[in-house]
Amino acid sequence: MDDDGAARDDAAATGDTFTEEYELATEADVIQVDGDAADTDAADEEGAVAGSFAPDLKVTPDAPKPENVVFVALGVCIAILSLGRMFLGAEMYTPSTLGGVVLSVALGTAVLYGFFVRTSDA
Repeated sequence: MDDDGAARDDAAATGDTFTEEYELATEADVIQVDGDAADTDAADEEGAVAGSFAPDLKVTPDAPKPENVVFVALGVCIAILSLGRMFLGAEMYTPSTLGGVVLSVALGTAVLYGFFVRTSDA
């Protein structure tokens, strides 16, 4: 009994070599590249996946934007509530616990936002 079906294949039954029929490339399929331009472009670019390394760009710190701070605080609230639900169960959503989490995150976010805005160079 054949598992791979090779006995039913005419090409496999007639010989040991596998031949494949394919269509040859036409002139429209071939992209012509200037040899000198391709060599200089490859030499200028470095092989990083996400982009080329550019040490000439200066990275400067900046003050956090309020929109970003709100999204981070919202993400922290959602994460705490989700993890709390896993460990505490339905008790996590009592008004006192829920209020405590939201108040703690809001207070922590305000303190850190004030610290980073005050210490930024901008």
